[in-house]
Amino acid sequence: MNQKNSMTSFSTTSLKARLIKRLANKKAKGFTLVELLVVIVIIGILSGVALPNFLAQADRARVASANAEAAALVTACEVALANGDSAVADADVVRLTAALGTEAAAAATVTADATSCSVAVAGTAVATDGSFVAFGAKTPAVAS
Repeated sequence: MNQKNSMTSFSTTSLKARLIKRLANKKAKGFTLVELLVVIVIIGILSGVALPNFLAQADRARVASANAEAAALVTACEVALANGDSAVADADVVRLTAALGTEAAAAATVTADATSCSVAVAGTAVATDGSFVAFGAKTPAVAS
């Protein structure tokens, strides 16, 4: 009974007072305006550094793709010519010529006849043009 007495003697007004006091002493949770501004500035600086590098990497990839296409085409031309076939009539050469990319950043253009084949790589993302010649020099393009 003593325990029940102590429970009933506890008044609701003192409970309210304790809750109000506890809520008043709690600090507000969340971020301040200064903390948010610091985070935004850091994100801005990181994106300012990373974005140009990312765009340059995309151009390098386009140039590497054009170089790979040119090398594959010249290799197919060399195989056709070594077999005594015409470079312009060979099925692999025709297929690879049709599959050449046409991007302005870096594109390969083929010049072929019955006895020779060459591919040039040029574009807006190319600093030094590339040249691939069947049974000759193969100089890949360099990205700017």
